[in-house]
Amino acid sequence: MTLNKIKRPGGTFSYEILFLVEDEYGVWLHAPVGTKWKAPHDEGTLPFAVLLLLRRDRNWVAWWVDDPADRRLEIDICLRPERVHDGWAYVDLELDPVRHEGGSIEIQDLDEFDTACRSGWMTAADAEIAAKTSAEMETVLRTGVEPFGMEGWRRLSAPKN
Repeated sequence: MTLNKIKRPGGTFSYEILFLVEDEYGVWLHAPVGTKWKAPHDEGTLPFAVLLLLRRDRNWVAWWVDDPADRRLEIDICLRPERVHDGWAYVDLELDPVRHEGGSIEIQDLDEFDTACRSGWMTAADAEIAAKTSAEMETVLRTGVEPFGMEGWRRLSAPKN
């Protein structure tokens, strides 16, 4: 299965992922250590595991990133993810609320968001969705509402079949 993250105008970033389960939280996907990824001008393998959660009715994709140098939960703010023939795809809206393992929270890619808005790569309606969803998800990260508390980390560390 493939996850395609579409960055305007940067192109498509693809990851070979595994489907885990769909439940009340959404669709859980896994990218183990060694997962292949491909970007417009590069490709490689993930040096750490990642767990993802997405929902067709939400403007975000959550990434639990098990990077020993910076364990974190990243929320890609996006247009609603769509099921495609070989997996999932979403258009990245640049704003990324991130909670680091130590508890600090930041919004990443504000400069990319500003550039996308100024350059016309993002519509005013999409920019409004991004700003609203980013603020909502920053609050969720601060409060630790599940599955954004420990649930994702628990699932990432659980054995995969």
